[in-house]
Amino acid sequence: MKAYKKIMQIVVRIENVVLALSMLLVLVLTFGNVIARKIFHHSWGFTEEITVAVFVLISMLAAGAAARNGELVQLSILQDAMGEKGKKVLHFLQMLVGVVYSLVLVYQGAGRMFTDGTYSPILHIAKSIFWAFIVVGGISLALHFVENFVEHNFREVTEEINEGEGEAA
Repeated sequence: MKAYKKIMQIVVRIENVVLALSMLLVLVLTFGNVIARKIFHHSWGFTEEITVAVFVLISMLAAGAAARNGELVQLSILQDAMGEKGKKVLHFLQMLVGVVYSLVLVYQGAGRMFTDGTYSPILHIAKSIFWAFIVVGGISLALHFVENFVEHNFREVTEEINEGEGEAA
């Protein structure tokens, strides 16, 4: 469990860097396109291709971050009516459905990534690169669903791990 927590800390750092750089890229491209349209009266056609693809990556990684913190949209009416054991079972089922959904995304994204031989219309970038964003996002979601489940249901163990890290620092 300690190794998984360390791996997930590294994954989260990488995801945060990718999210920040992706947002910066979208910001620069969109702002540059607005300036080009207003000053030069000419739009950058390629920005739409890139920003749509990068927004898919941003959305998927942000959903993973939300799953990690248990902040995905959910209906808590059942959970509120259950006891502690029922809540744990429901949380397990939520995690299981989330992981299965994530793995379906990975499977479908990988299938399309390997079979889609088309290219984007303006930049002529292989669309398989864009499908890879779905695969990366699905993996992120699955990892974070499991991480949230472990953190939520084995809180005592994770607190001991965190205390051990604090003493080592």
